[in-house]
Amino acid sequence: MTAAVDRDKAIHALWKRGTNLKKWAKAEGYGYRNASNVIRGTSRAHFGQGREIAEKLNKLIEETSNV
Repeated sequence: MTAAVDRDKAIHALWKRGTNLKKWAKAEGYGYRNASNVIRGTSRAHFGQGREIAEKLNKLIEETSNV
């Protein structure tokens, strides 16, 4: 499984839930900078917190696209 996140889909999924990246990151217990780095692609998200963020955002995208 790749940890890459499609930026536009992730932002759209967050928007559909009525939140933004900063609020989502805080609610999930992550720093905004880490979440932003994953979305922008500056963090490759292969391990650690970056990977967790990427996996959760990808899951959020899947849940939102199935609705």
